[in-house]
Amino acid sequence: MIKRPGGWRKFGAAAAVLAVVVFAPGQTGAGTQAPLPAGKDIIARHIEGIGGEAAWKAIKSMRAVGTFALVAQGMSGSLDLVTARPARMRLRVTLEGVGKIESGYDGKIGWTIDPISGPAVLSGRELTEMADDSSFDAALYGPDFIKEFTPVGREDFGRTPALKVKVILRSGTEQFEYFDAATGQLLGFEGSRATPMGNVPTTEILGNYKSFGPVKLPTTVRQRALGFETEISITSIEFDTVPADAFDLPPVIKALIKSGS
Repeated sequence: MIKRPGGWRKFGAAAAVLAVVVFAPGQTGAGTQAPLPAGKDIIARHIEGIGGEAAWKAIKSMRAVGTFALVAQGMSGSLDLVTARPARMRLRVTLEGVGKIESGYDGKIGWTIDPISGPAVLSGRELTEMADDSSFDAALYGPDFIKEFTPVGREDFGRTPALKVKVILRSGTEQFEYFDAATGQLLGFEGSRATPMGNVPTTEILGNYKSFGPVKLPTTVRQRALGFETEISITSIEFDTVPADAFDLPPVIKALIKSGS
């Protein structure tokens, strides 16, 4: 999945972690000096661009299907993400030559299962980031989720002129997010992600926005971390079809919790 706001936060959330778990032992353009818009105006334009607050809040759950690829390794597989209000998420990636990799958050417990290191219950920063990534309304940048949203400059993000914003979440996570200066769309972020190898500098790039019903979402997410590049491509998104039991803890995770491991 993430960061990484809202519905797309989950797309990028596992990308760096998956690459590290499976494989680890790995100029911005000068902007103009025009006055920066206020943070609230950047948020308002972004929300309008994804379909508006009312349209977003009308959605109760979401399922996204697509592909996940480790670019340099030439490996790819399928991706299935389900998420629901207020903060529940489950991600399944089936990767060729590796197997099925899963992660989830049921509103309290975060967990992962992979063929290399097995099942794990998350804690510390990894759990905090999982909870942030699962917050359904994160896309709205509300005061219950965002502590600070401060425009700091104009830079090219990739080849796109962008507004650079320092974002601090209520959880304490800090990152720089980039919004398209022309469209207001979120282009991506720079920050760090907690992984089994420690905190890893990470860049995430969002693109190819498309309309799905009343909202517009990015359908490609590229993430770079520890020399690995992953790419998620979303082929379909549907709303309000996710069953409540989709977020039940897997038996192996329940067993870990019961044993206190």
